[in-house]
Amino acid sequence: MDASRESAVKPPVVCLWLLRTAAWLAPPDGRAEWNERWTSRLWNLWILIDRGELAVHGQVETARLCRDAIKAAFWMRFNPVTLRRWWRGPGAVLTSGAVALLLLALLSHGFRGLRELIYITMQWKLDPRPASVIKYDPRADFVVGHFAAIVMALLVGVAISTLCGRVLQHSGWKYWAFLGAKLLLISLLLPLAWIELGGFARAHIPPGGLRVALATVSTLSFFGAFGCSVIWAFADQRQRCPDCLGYLALPVTIGSWASVFNPVTTEMICDEGHGSLTVAENEMSGDDRWVKLDASWKEF
Repeated sequence: MDASRESAVKPPVVCLWLLRTAAWLAPPDGRAEWNERWTSRLWNLWILIDRGELAVHGQVETARLCRDAIKAAFWMRFNPVTLRRWWRGPGAVLTSGAVALLLLALLSHGFRGLRELIYITMQWKLDPRPASVIKYDPRADFVVGHFAAIVMALLVGVAISTLCGRVLQHSGWKYWAFLGAKLLLISLLLPLAWIELGGFARAHIPPGGLRVALATVSTLSFFGAFGCSVIWAFADQRQRCPDCLGYLALPVTIGSWASVFNPVTTEMICDEGHGSLTVAENEMSGDDRWVKLDASWKEF
C-alpha cells in the first residue's frame, strides 16, 4: 500500500472528486499520469496536515493545490499557441454566444418574459374579447408591440445585411455558414434580452411614467444594438480567412487618401499561411482582393 494512503486524516472527498473531474481536462494520453501525480500530492499534503506541520494553513494549501492541478490540466490540453488559435478562430465567437444565451436563461429563470409573452399571445388568440364587450384590450398592445418591434429590428438587420454583404466576395460554405451562425445568434440573443428586460421591469416597477420611459429607452436601445451587432458581424467576417476563419494578422495600410491612382488599402495575412487579403478603405480602392498562398508560406 502506498505510504501516502496511510494517513489517519484523509483528504476531503470534495477535493478527491474535484481532481478526478479535472483529470478530464488533461489529454487522454497524459490523463493517468496527471491523476496519479496530483492525487499523490494531495495525500502527501494531508500527511503533513495530520502531523501538525500545516495545521493552520491546511485548508488554504489544499485549495491552492486543487487550483494548481486544474491549471496544469488546462495547459496540458490548451497550450498558449492552441488557446490563441482558438481565441482568434470561430470557436470563441460561437462559444461566447452560447454562453450568453445560457446566462440569460439562468438570470431570467428560464426565459420568464418570453413565456409570459407566449402565454398572453395564446390567450389573446384563443379568447378574443369582442369590441362590443370591451373597447380596449391591453393584451393586443402587449403582443403587437413586442412583435412589431422585433419585426422592425429584423428588417433593419436585413437592410444592413444587404448593404454590407456586397463587400464580401469570398466563397465557401464554411465562410457563409459562420456568418449565418453569427447572425442567428444575434437574432436570438438580442430580442430575448430585450423581452426579458421588459419582463423584469413589469415584475419590479409599478405601472406609471417610469415604466413607460424605461420601455421606450430599452426599445430604442434594442434597435440600435441590433443594427450595430449586424454591422459588427459583417466587419468581423471581413477580417477573417475564408479557409480557417481565423482573424487575419499584420494589417498594413498603404496608399494615400488624397490620391486617385494610389488609393488607401489595408493588407492582412492569415497566420496559417492560407492567403492575404487587401481590404478597400474607400470606393476608389475597388473591391476586396483575396490572394491564396502556396504551401511554402505556412512555414513562416
